[in-house]
Amino acid sequence: MVAQQSLKRKATLENEAGSKHPGNESSISHDEEAMEFLEDPMIDRQVFSDEESSSDSDAQEEASEGEEHDQPTAGPSRSSKNLYKAPTLSEMEALRYAEETGGATFSLQLSELLESSLLPTTPHAALKGLLTAIHSRILGMPEVESLPPANAVKRIGVKVLFPGPAEFSPLKNSKEIKWTLGWAKPEEIVIGGSWSVVGGYKKGKGEMGGIDLIVAMPPGIFTPKDRLDYRYFHKRAFYLAIIFSELQRLASKEGELKGVRIEWDTNMADERRPIIVIHAGKDQGLKYKVDIRIHASIPSSLFPLSSLSPAKCLVRSSLLTTTDQPGAIPSPLYNTSILHDTLQKPHLLHLHRLSQLLPSSTRTVDSFFALWRIWAKRRGIRRERGGSAWIAGMILGWVINGGWVGGVGGNREKVKKVVGVGRGLGAWAALRAAWEFLAHTDFKQTPVFLHPSSSPSSFEHSVFLTFSHVFTDPTGLVNIFADWDAGEIDFLRYHARETLAMLEDESGERFADVFLKEFDLGPAVFDEFFHVDISSARLPDDLFGRSEYPSVSSLAITHFSSTLRQGLSNRVNFVHICPISGQSVSVGLFLDPSHANRVLDIGPSSDKSLEGEAFRGFWGEKAELRRFKDGSIAESVVWDLSRPEDAALIPSKIVKYLLEKHYSVPGDAVTSFSSSQNWLGLIQIPSTARDAISIKGSEKLGFRPMLNGYDSLYKALKDIDQKLPLAVLNVQPSSPLLRYSSTFVPHPADIHRFSAAPNCIKYIPSADVIVQFESSPKWPDDLAAVQKVKLALFDKLARTLPSKLPETKANIVFDAGASEIEDQASLVVMLPEGISFRLRIHYEREKTMLERVLHEDKPLFATSLPYPPRRLVAPALAIHLERFHYLPAHHSSLAPMHHRYPSYSSACRLLKRWFAAHMLLGRGGVREEIVELIMAGVYLEPGRGKTPSSAVGGFMRAMDLLECWDWRTEPLLIPIVNASSPSSASASGRVRFPAELKEEALKLFEHLRANEKGTEGKEANVHAWVVCTEQDVEGMRWTKEIGKAVAARVGALARATVNAVKDSVERGSLDVKALFITPLEHYDIIFHLSTKFLSTSAQSILPNPSLWEPHLKYRNLTSSSEHDDGMRIDFDPAALFVNDLKKLYGDSLMFFVDCHGGDVVGGVWNHTKNGARGLKSFLGWNSMPVKSEAELVEVNKEAIIGEIARLGQDLVVKIERRR
Repeated sequence: MVAQQSLKRKATLENEAGSKHPGNESSISHDEEAMEFLEDPMIDRQVFSDEESSSDSDAQEEASEGEEHDQPTAGPSRSSKNLYKAPTLSEMEALRYAEETGGATFSLQLSELLESSLLPTTPHAALKGLLTAIHSRILGMPEVESLPPANAVKRIGVKVLFPGPAEFSPLKNSKEIKWTLGWAKPEEIVIGGSWSVVGGYKKGKGEMGGIDLIVAMPPGIFTPKDRLDYRYFHKRAFYLAIIFSELQRLASKEGELKGVRIEWDTNMADERRPIIVIHAGKDQGLKYKVDIRIHASIPSSLFPLSSLSPAKCLVRSSLLTTTDQPGAIPSPLYNTSILHDTLQKPHLLHLHRLSQLLPSSTRTVDSFFALWRIWAKRRGIRRERGGSAWIAGMILGWVINGGWVGGVGGNREKVKKVVGVGRGLGAWAALRAAWEFLAHTDFKQTPVFLHPSSSPSSFEHSVFLTFSHVFTDPTGLVNIFADWDAGEIDFLRYHARETLAMLEDESGERFADVFLKEFDLGPAVFDEFFHVDISSARLPDDLFGRSEYPSVSSLAITHFSSTLRQGLSNRVNFVHICPISGQSVSVGLFLDPSHANRVLDIGPSSDKSLEGEAFRGFWGEKAELRRFKDGSIAESVVWDLSRPEDAALIPSKIVKYLLEKHYSVPGDAVTSFSSSQNWLGLIQIPSTARDAISIKGSEKLGFRPMLNGYDSLYKALKDIDQKLPLAVLNVQPSSPLLRYSSTFVPHPADIHRFSAAPNCIKYIPSADVIVQFESSPKWPDDLAAVQKVKLALFDKLARTLPSKLPETKANIVFDAGASEIEDQASLVVMLPEGISFRLRIHYEREKTMLERVLHEDKPLFATSLPYPPRRLVAPALAIHLERFHYLPAHHSSLAPMHHRYPSYSSACRLLKRWFAAHMLLGRGGVREEIVELIMAGVYLEPGRGKTPSSAVGGFMRAMDLLECWDWRTEPLLIPIVNASSPSSASASGRVRFPAELKEEALKLFEHLRANEKGTEGKEANVHAWVVCTEQDVEGMRWTKEIGKAVAARVGALARATVNAVKDSVERGSLDVKALFITPLEHYDIIFHLSTKFLSTSAQSILPNPSLWEPHLKYRNLTSSSEHDDGMRIDFDPAALFVNDLKKLYGDSLMFFVDCHGGDVVGGVWNHTKNGARGLKSFLGWNSMPVKSEAELVEVNKEAIIGEIARLGQDLVVKIERRR
């Protein structure tokens, strides 16, 4: 049902505050006032300016009278000093407007946007002169004698665009044609469209919106039978061609029209109704460039109204065969096209009446149209499919006047009257009401009519029910959605719905998201996005179908849409197809995540022969009979997968298969910009490298082996309590490998064949697991002693685990450089299944002990051991909090995301791959945890669109977020804890950040930025990214190491990625890997590493199989490498080398490396260390004296580079110094 109840009360209040207006009628009536408005064909806008200024002065007088009446009179004195003057009417109106638009800030932004968009109602003198010249030139053209079509076309010497199938062309069988083509002076020429009623608007920089000129063709050139077989459209095309020829001649001569550019276009994408477009600009003395569109119209009385009903057939040519059943099949789209040419003036009257009903002093209708156009353009809504003022005017008519709605009680034919929401609405309130109307109206189940069924000058409601979606115009003669595909209606409704969902959060600033930010990039808007070349498509060749859909693209859209909706079924919410050019279309899918990746489609049972035959005819060779476990036998379609991630490719496989089967569109003519193996390959190890070290067939199991291994380890730890001095209290995972978010799937290693593989592919990751033992007096009170107890427990675990898990290997590993009081050891466990874990022990009192040492000067008791130095305690506490508190809490919050949003895992992995490929992922840069939170934010609060249902859709939304995020002025708020609570979701299902915590987070952020003022140039003192969660309101738990340089580079790379995808969509092809290859020219130094020593070489963006494939020829031989000494868990020479460089030279150089197979290390000199400075102890970097009178030193860059070369001997093969 149409949602009107929530708006009625608001409208009532606004009516009380607004001015009074004359009553409105639901149907169009040609009243005297409106007809006077149309008398002058050129419509001087100055008249309306005078009327508006007059009404403005009256309103000001009334307001001033109200102010005088409201002045407080003298009275007895009061003790209270807080007496205020009552607000004036203008102040009350301003307050009402601010509340209506969502607050004072939003109101100011809206006003500023309208001021920059709306043009004065009085046209520029040069523009008025140009329109007058066109008007007079057309009226002054001489008549053209009627001749047979072939002779008439030959005489004018201009190509005439005769629409429709070639079989109807008057030039094909010219000798048999009895009718003629001629030209006579128009009955009148009027300015149509919104410009003539509410004025112009700025379309872009130096460009204004188009102007429509309506040329009324004389009835004398037509006959009653011209409505049949495209004869009307052929005469219409010839009539405009004569005008086109004359305008072209004038454009080449001196005069007002000299230099204008003239071309053909179509009216609202209807090939039957071509229009002339005149492009004029500064060469004609205009202030703005403008497109003047010349339309043709006919009187409504030219053809009998009943003969143009959607139920009539007007394509009755003898060319139709008997199988086409001539006369039996209606031609609703053909008939509607003729009716549209009779409605320019009634629709103009409709706009005029709306401008009278709504406040003219604030230019309400103008503002509504301007906001609607901006909103639609930002979302890629085509002008002819919802982005024009014509459509907006029809919707505004419903909002103001109401209408009739069908579908009462589930019966489309049963209609009820719905009252409009009133006349006192402002532009913003009307816009929201329009979105409400679209979002909550199912035009298929509940057809909408703007006219009463009993009107003698319109069709009855039942006539329009032959259309699948119904929304009639105020005249009751045409269905606005007649030639719209269902996906185009759903697309318009989708954006209205998501805009309202975004505006539910009243505490957020949403103006930019609604009106300023673009959201029209196909791979970001849709879950699946394709370009389809239809030049070789074999479309149905029946003449009747081509007469209804005269262009190849419209015919393809109709058939493609029907076929894909049937084949994809409930995998998609809707399919949106639109033309790109005459030879290609775009296909966008909005997936249903619950069904999109379904492997099996079940058809009719075996006993339903007719349905089974239809199923097999539709699916062809993919259809097969299958017996199921319950004994039933049914037609089925199965999509084979080689690995779990490939399920994301099923929708694109269906699209390509069906287009090739039914329309002979080859697979290479369908370009996928979303799900393709090129995207998945970025987060998959090459098959040859995987098979060399992994268990055969493990790729089909995905993350399951790792999770099964964790379950086995968990049970074993719980079962060995009696063999340990302390019972195991809790076991908790804290690794991305155990929450489906690691960049690569951890395939289990084949222990027996592992040693035969080359070192360049021998990387084995481990999953972090936290083990907590019970509290006991056995734990010491000394921090160093606690670490020794942990070592003893690890030793006992290493000896005991193999009894529960045979063939398990366990080794105690120490952290390099750790102090004696910090958590310094772990137990690395390798299960026989080839899965590795790293266990760490959490002692709950350790945090209290560290905090006590940090905050107390000395022990409370003289007998207590002395405290360790505070310089050791602070980093030990930071490590403890991160390892045993923050990481487990982060894991618990993020782990459910994979199950709630099936595509989240792959999207997160793609985003990590992007950060890594651009040498930004890891400690010292952007940590994995922050990448996971960013992607979680994309899914929990998707902004201008719905929650992504594909990995590439999520990835592109993240790129958009990183590109637009102004981290200097706003933090990111990720409601990750609230995500697990259904009650925290808004009405639209979006998860909101708790209001109280949000307020606290914003205060902390403002305080942080205030404290950082004056620290420009001091990288260490500036926290670039602030990402808040309910657990971390301060927002710096994972972002402390992200400086301004890293944040700026992320924004620049995200912007470059989005622009590259935009360019690729325009070209029609996308090189996915190019998005993940980082530019190196910005680095001061490049260190090239030897790939043969890198254990992650197979993870590279551009892997080199020659590094490992020659060594796999003889698989029974062990590795002959002198550096090979068995399985080394988490061994990554490049990462270890860079970590050492950061410890030694971190003050002088910033280092960057791709942690997934990168063979270069980028270095950037710390600009704060440049320049000479005084010599002092502990500078922290290698220095050299400067030749000057003062004792100054500077960074010794040559020495640092030489030291790095010695440290990386053999590993570093080349050094490029650029600056």
